[in-house]
Amino acid sequence: MDMLAEQKPRWARHLCWVSLLAGTALVSGCNRPGYNPYMPPGAAGYPYPAPTAGMPAGPGSVYAGGQMAPQLIELQRRSQELDANNRQLTMQLAQIQQQATAYRERADLLARQLEDANRQNSQLLATAQQYADHVRGMQASMTSRGGARLTANNSLSTTAPSGMDIPGARVLPEGQFIRVRVATDQMFAPGTAQLNPIAASTLDQFAALLARQYPRQRVAVELHTDAGGANGLPFTQQSSTAQAQAVVDYLIQRHGLPVQQLYVIGHGPSRPIADNSTPSGRAENRRLELVVTPETF
Repeated sequence: MDMLAEQKPRWARHLCWVSLLAGTALVSGCNRPGYNPYMPPGAAGYPYPAPTAGMPAGPGSVYAGGQMAPQLIELQRRSQELDANNRQLTMQLAQIQQQATAYRERADLLARQLEDANRQNSQLLATAQQYADHVRGMQASMTSRGGARLTANNSLSTTAPSGMDIPGARVLPEGQFIRVRVATDQMFAPGTAQLNPIAASTLDQFAALLARQYPRQRVAVELHTDAGGANGLPFTQQSSTAQAQAVVDYLIQRHGLPVQQLYVIGHGPSRPIADNSTPSGRAENRRLELVVTPETF
């Protein structure tokens, strides 16, 4: 009897006994003809379907009747919907991240293009200024060679002014112009635009002369090179312009000369005054010319 009782669902035995004691049929299977509360599941007269493998028995089971309960079906459906939504959101997030990366790369490209455009614009402005200075220098040089003259608002002396003795330099009065010529070999390190101490001494004396006698005259800083280049290094108009600019920077920064008083002209090897086929001729062609003009500012 006890062994048989252990094989029955405990809740079924209790409910059947309680209903029998109370004189009522609370469980439909308890008053079924031939029902024995200790009969094994699946036996004739057992009031519930026999459980299958992996499926719990009893009236409250989600597998009651051999089928899944509606609540669990609904939960599974919602879980599948959430999985689908999660996959869709993940795909959308990946697309948004790709778009953001593309926008950042596009912004970086536009920033680089803008920077390049600004750099090119600055170079064009510098080139335009260089050509303008070059034209003024050509006019000054043409005057010294008997070409067209500038309209002067005052005339310079046709002779070297008193006190215009600069060691290492030649002072050449030319009509309305005064040309101070200095060999660049004694002013720059070979092949560079770096001034040496001798150049500083020469430029200091020239700045003192301007401040004393020509404080309002415009000065063309012209730089010439030879055709072969010093020490075998080729010179171009750009390299001569760099050397002339170094002279202007020194006069402005060291002596406070007005920026509008000086302008740069890099002639390169285009205007030789001696034979470039000889070492002495090339050395003479490498020269700095500080041209005091009748033009004022």
